[in-house]
Amino acid sequence: MSCTTYLETGSFDPCFNLAFEEFVLCNRTEGDYLLLWQNRNTVVIGRNQNTEEEINRPFVSRHRIHVVRRMTGGGAVYHDLGNLNYSLITDAPDAERISMERFTLPVVNALRGLGLDAEASGRNDILVSGRKVSGTAQRLYRDRILHHGTLLFSSDLSVLDQITTHRKNDCFQSRGTQSAICTVTNIREHLTSPM
Repeated sequence: MSCTTYLETGSFDPCFNLAFEEFVLCNRTEGDYLLLWQNRNTVVIGRNQNTEEEINRPFVSRHRIHVVRRMTGGGAVYHDLGNLNYSLITDAPDAERISMERFTLPVVNALRGLGLDAEASGRNDILVSGRKVSGTAQRLYRDRILHHGTLLFSSDLSVLDQITTHRKNDCFQSRGTQSAICTVTNIREHLTSPM
């Protein structure tokens, strides 16, 4: 990416933030954009997922956790103010040749720059010391690409564990994409000095 325009939403509202991201993808047709944003307690469901299969509805309702759908695929993720989300939007003239690594490697290198044992894993995860700190997803729109991801910095992992159903309901079946259940960690736990 060349000269990048940095944008902030100025909001913790998940509906606004996802709409802002989509607006930039669809309306800023030239140049590279970096967005950093945070949501208040929210479960973000992937484009092809069945919401009721992915969340623990009684827990989510009782704790007033927002549930929203994003425009990219992938699994369900939890956002709170201890989670930093990033979006990269750029040209994609040769979409078949674009790899996830093009976008995950700079994040991995930034985490390594903080002294962390970071690596890209699988198709779209970033790990620190073998545990997931980030999931990513992409969407092509005309000749542009959106790549976005989460960074678990100091999220409440006890809530994260409670919001997912872990597929305990064997009676519920759908054709939606199911989230992978992963062992996660916060970046802050692995830093040698406070940040």
